[in-house]
Amino acid sequence: MRQAMSLLAIALLCLAMTPVFAQTTTATPDAPVMMPESTAEMTPEMGILNPLALVGAESVAFIRFAHTVADVAPIDFYVQEMGDTPVVENLAFGEEAGFLYVPSGSYNIIARAAGSGIEGEIITTMNHNFQQNTSWLVVFVGLTSTLSLQIEPINLLRDDIDDDVSRVRLVNFVSGGPALTITSATEDNFGQGLGWISVFDADFTPGPYTLTVTTPDGAALLTDAVVELESDALTTLLLVGSADGTQALRFITFKSPEYVSRVQFVNNSSDAIQIFVRPGDQEIVASLGVGETSDWVTISSGAVTFVTYVPGTGPTGQELGAWIGEVHPLRDLTITFMPDNSADESDAVFSP
Repeated sequence: MRQAMSLLAIALLCLAMTPVFAQTTTATPDAPVMMPESTAEMTPEMGILNPLALVGAESVAFIRFAHTVADVAPIDFYVQEMGDTPVVENLAFGEEAGFLYVPSGSYNIIARAAGSGIEGEIITTMNHNFQQNTSWLVVFVGLTSTLSLQIEPINLLRDDIDDDVSRVRLVNFVSGGPALTITSATEDNFGQGLGWISVFDADFTPGPYTLTVTTPDGAALLTDAVVELESDALTTLLLVGSADGTQALRFITFKSPEYVSRVQFVNNSSDAIQIFVRPGDQEIVASLGVGETSDWVTISSGAVTFVTYVPGTGPTGQELGAWIGEVHPLRDLTITFMPDNSADESDAVFSP
């Protein structure tokens, strides 16, 4: 399997994302939950946190799967580059499965009828490049009756979420119907005039919200749908069902924690140090003696700078040393400060 992975053409691209806090009219091509939150079954290869034995230094993407086609029976998802075994089995309409870690790169994803096996008829396929440190929802969408079946990649935006804020990404997967508007009982806007596979993004105050879905003429297709928005997390709301009423409208709701990393520091320099992180000039270690190792510190993933000072002097004091680099999502990194105040990093590993 690892040999197969090495054959992938890894393309590291700048991620072109939908603006985070704006309603859009087209979908963008984002501790993980590895077991399904429904009756769908993961294969043995997916039943563990890291089935491909990836290490933290590798470029990784995070993928989960959903079934939103109201008139198609359960399906199996295959990733061609991972062999003849489905990565998700028996995924029924209205269900979603947990994250799978894969090396970043291009993959062919195939949907087949559940249990039909590798020789089963292909319902539809998708090829997509999953960039490093990004999370994605791979969604089976459309209707058999309208010959619109396809697989759609939706980016899950899990970084730069403000403290005590809940981020929402709502997608309309009701095929064949009019544009829909979603509002809360307190008149919060969750999407105005959303067509099929249209996306709405916004940040909200955490807490419960009661949602109503209406048509352009004001007819209510769904009322009293309660969703709970959690702090420091992305809540993804998939509106599913059929426009003709054969499948009642409802929301598939799942949460994805903000991208975070853990960092540990070792002081092998000649003096005690105080450690701050930039951006923000936030103290993360008050004092670390010579030869000591800090506790694990959780920070937002991304590009950071760690700066050391004489304990108690902070950003107003003289810098003793620094480490500049990127901390990867859901991974641990150990940084060692040396006698000359330089810093070395160990290979990152996935956080437990």
